Amino acid sequence: MTAPRRFRVRHVVLDVDGTLIDFDSSMRAALEAAAALASELVATVVSPTMLREARDLLAVDPSMRGRTLREVREESFRQVLAAGDLFSDAAVVDVSRTYYAARDAAIRPFPEVEAALDTISERGFTLVAATNGNAALARHPFFARFAHVHVAELAGVSKPDPRFFAGALAASRGQAETAVSVGDRVENDYAPARAIGMSAVLVDRERRVSDPAITRIGSLAELPDLIEFA
Repeated sequence: MTAPRRFRVRHVVLDVDGTLIDFDSSMRAALEAAAALASELVATVVSPTMLREARDLLAVDPSMRGRTLREVREESFRQVLAAGDLFSDAAVVDVSRTYYAARDAAIRPFPEVEAALDTISERGFTLVAATNGNAALARHPFFARFAHVHVAELAGVSKPDPRFFAGALAASRGQAETAVSVGDRVENDYAPARAIGMSAVLVDRERRVSDPAITRIGSLAELPDLIEFA
């Protein structure tokens, strides 16, 4: 990891999936539940991999541009289930409902997150959650610490567009020069925030990034030591 650098800020803008919550684990649970039900409903073997790959292909399909995350997900279910002997629109609805219920039930914050957020909020920083996702965040008590939750679908612009971060700051009365973006993806969380003059910290739990110019931490527990109130 890089040597610690302290940032003088007032607003801390935190990514959600992969930064605050273990989204990979919740996705696995959701895909397994959806695949099991799909196999039963259409009398054809449907695997979690099939559902994941169908969604990934649609996510980059130009014909799906402008569609919501939920619409893309449901269309991917439709395409996979359509190969089954007993396909129906009702099956798509049931599989989608099962997927989202299982995903949201399995969402958990990383172990260090709640203590780190407590420390940061107690020191007077304004916390902003900023996400491209659509998980049911309000059901988790630690989100009460956030002054604002900035969701791409509601904002009309998503990461990695720098306007997403500008919008998050405007909605929370923040300024780029006194704000830091914290996230687990260089292209989505680090680079676009830097593009509008924000400070940025990469959460690199797997230590995959070696660029010495990028300020990195291995856990959110390290974040309080990197920031001081401006």
